Amino acid sequence: MKNDLIALLKEQDIVRTSAVTLRNGKTATFYVDVKKAYGNPRLLNAIAKEMWKLIDKSVTCIAASGYGGIPLASALSAQYNVALTLVRDAVKDHGTKAVIDGYVPHSNDCIAIVDDVCTTGGSLRDTIQALEHTGAKVVGCCVVVKRGEAQLSAPLTHLLTPQDLF
Repeated sequence: MKNDLIALLKEQDIVRTSAVTLRNGKTATFYVDVKKAYGNPRLLNAIAKEMWKLIDKSVTCIAASGYGGIPLASALSAQYNVALTLVRDAVKDHGTKAVIDGYVPHSNDCIAIVDDVCTTGGSLRDTIQALEHTGAKVVGCCVVVKRGEAQLSAPLTHLLTPQDLF
């Protein structure tokens, strides 16, 4: 199944081989645009299905932030009937001024955080930190593509590496 997923992702031409600036400010010679695949429902569901195999089944909540994680978390939540937590990058300056939308985890919840790509883990660390005040336990993080090493307070699993896509 992983080979089928790789073939589908390659068809979507998600790897760009040109210089880009990453979230961490560093320059890279290629960019993995998993979000491009999210526009194809069949492919988004296939990614979610493969990712679910890597996620700890004790989870009661799937969490994500940003455009890279939210579509994937939504697909996982809908397919596997798990609560969905959306974490904002910044506090809203209007309305409820919430950082967390959707399901707000409780201390007895086990959370899996998902995202599209991990290079240094900055987005995942920010999401873990934003969830700390809930008292829930982040049991793992899972990404579609792991570009580099990340120091996280929860285990990190991944479906693919960039080398799988070249």
